[in-house]
Amino acid sequence: MSESRIRKISGVLSAAVGLVAMMALAGLGTGALLVNEVSAQADTPKTIVLGFDGADGDLTQQWMDEGLLPNLAKLRDQGTFAPLRPTIPSQTPVSWSTFATGLDPGRHGVFDFLKRDPATYRPQLGLIEEGSKVLLWGERNPLVIGVASAVILALLLWLILRKLSNRVVRVLVVLALSVGAGVATAKMADSWLPDELPTAENPRQGDTFWQLLGDQGYRTRVVRLPQNFPPKPVANNHLLTGLGTPDLSLRVGKPFFFTSELFFEAEDGDFSLEVVELIDNRGRIPTKIQGPPDRLFSEPGKLDYLELPMVIEVAEDRRSVTIEVSGNEVVLEPGQWSDWKSFEFTFNPIISMHGIGRFHLISIDPEVRLYLSPIQFNPEKLPMGFNLSHPKSFAASLMSEHGHYKTIGWAVDTWSLNEGTISEELFLEDVEMTVSRYEQMLDEQLDIADEWDVLVHYFEFTDKVQHMMFRLFDPEHPRYDAELAEKFGGSILESYQRMDKIVGHVMDRMPEGTQLYVVSDHGFSSWRWTMNYNTWLAENGYMRLNGEDPQRMNLEMLFDKGDFFVNVDWSQTKAYALGFGNIFINLEGREAKGIVPVEEYEPLMEEIRGKLLEFVDEKTGDKPVAHVYKRTEAYSSFDEKLVPDMIATNNDYYRAGWQDTLGGIAPTVVGVNNKRWSGDHCSLYPPLVEGILFSNRKLQDRQPYMEDVTPTILDIYGVEPTVELDGASLLPK
Repeated sequence: MSESRIRKISGVLSAAVGLVAMMALAGLGTGALLVNEVSAQADTPKTIVLGFDGADGDLTQQWMDEGLLPNLAKLRDQGTFAPLRPTIPSQTPVSWSTFATGLDPGRHGVFDFLKRDPATYRPQLGLIEEGSKVLLWGERNPLVIGVASAVILALLLWLILRKLSNRVVRVLVVLALSVGAGVATAKMADSWLPDELPTAENPRQGDTFWQLLGDQGYRTRVVRLPQNFPPKPVANNHLLTGLGTPDLSLRVGKPFFFTSELFFEAEDGDFSLEVVELIDNRGRIPTKIQGPPDRLFSEPGKLDYLELPMVIEVAEDRRSVTIEVSGNEVVLEPGQWSDWKSFEFTFNPIISMHGIGRFHLISIDPEVRLYLSPIQFNPEKLPMGFNLSHPKSFAASLMSEHGHYKTIGWAVDTWSLNEGTISEELFLEDVEMTVSRYEQMLDEQLDIADEWDVLVHYFEFTDKVQHMMFRLFDPEHPRYDAELAEKFGGSILESYQRMDKIVGHVMDRMPEGTQLYVVSDHGFSSWRWTMNYNTWLAENGYMRLNGEDPQRMNLEMLFDKGDFFVNVDWSQTKAYALGFGNIFINLEGREAKGIVPVEEYEPLMEEIRGKLLEFVDEKTGDKPVAHVYKRTEAYSSFDEKLVPDMIATNNDYYRAGWQDTLGGIAPTVVGVNNKRWSGDHCSLYPPLVEGILFSNRKLQDRQPYMEDVTPTILDIYGVEPTVELDGASLLPK
């Protein structure tokens, strides 16, 4: 170490003392936040909100009328049922963010699963904002830690050797040992400690209703609601994160498929899925699990991944396999699931990440096929600064009470079924295991109803089953299969009946006088055809291409910082699409290579909107585009650099194509959706995919909007919002 660095030691140590003091004060603040809970008041009303993602208003009405949803019909007859108008666009993180804040998407800032950087045109995940923070003293970590260890050791040695009569020898021994230890620890810190840690922030703006209630002393519990990662500390609140919470690979969810089948390829390749080819189908088969990206120590411009060695041993009688990985030994027969297993991925001797996952052995003969769920964060062993709940202990306490559960936001694995690595039966088994654990959590909250005033509990299974099974529910879908429909065509109705059962259970168990609301964020439609907006823009002269796109876009490219729009000539491109129907004008002064002058901005949008609304699909004779919103029509205010200029929405049976969402260029403007992912809502015209709103009390007889939920809940407790909301209370005046 240089002499100049050593001269900085005293300043660094002073900074360390200051940091410790700040951390101590922060700890006291958090403690105060948790202790500040008010005691239950006898006259405080209780409210339960059950969220069921994707529950469709029309299907719910139909099946209630047919007597198939008796508990929901009873709730309707007691109070209110109405189709609930979703946000623009009708997407899960967008709509639930409005549910939470009472603000339209332009104001809360979550307007799509994806967003783009106008400086690079590159798509980014819109659920979180990635960043970094300095770890301890950053680049000075080796110096500070080395000096600190040397000083501490010197003091200890001086005391230990105080009886040594020769003072010179004593000084020399202390200096030699302490300096040597200091240099050694400095080198270890340099090798084992990063200068920075990655961080994540929730881009959602605005006060949530549970924050406003908590500030007034009301106790709230919010379980698994989307767009709450990372959790925000709120007074008198317990919160478990939902959609937006990544798996250990920092993806929305990356399952694994190990197979001995030669040259196996996933059916689609659009999603995050790790296919691992095994070198044999008998005996001891060495392989590995790709773990989290090494964002701590990878060289700039290169992203390495941690790995775990794994061995799959096929029994001689080919009736079972034994899996050896990360200290686990798992024996499975075909068709069996393992229990939750722990995985430890090691960066170095002092830093590791802990995950949990489950295996399912699909087959042994003739080929080994092994499924591994996305590896998820272990709530009892979370990385420094990474939380799944507020307070931090809440996630761990749920695991202590119920055992391991899925901590990832996208809990039901839709990716594997779409890619053809698991069957419909296995998908529905995963649904069942996922839902049952969250039902247990809901039951526990009902057991301790005296500890909360407002309970919000969210379920996603209604959404995921419809995404994957509409092809077996809609006989006109291009992927309809009569044989599979005979077995699984009733799964959508069964998911609604599961919802009905949960609602009935809560009605039976909730405290007397509780107000109950059942809400969904949007409805559903069969997705038969894709509408590819970038292709349409190119064919109509608004986008100029330099040849064909050399590769298909996929989610892996999004997470691994791949290249996008590689064949677009920005010098002659006036507009481009990204996300689910979002159209951006290549505007001068805003986009990095913008060419459209400000005076041409409005006329160009009107021209594009008019032509899109006139466009007819020659194969069906239908118009794929139902309505095109300008952002000034959709939102009351917005970030002009971030929010798309136009939002194109589709008619029934059409949706923006997968390639289009990532900025890719599909071969044709309209394509056939022959994927297992066969039902959707993301780019549909909101009035076509209305959700549900139930209450056990009479509400105003008018069209309810998602913006109305927050003011309604605040009205129950007489709490005023801090800003003017975009909705209004539905309680009778």
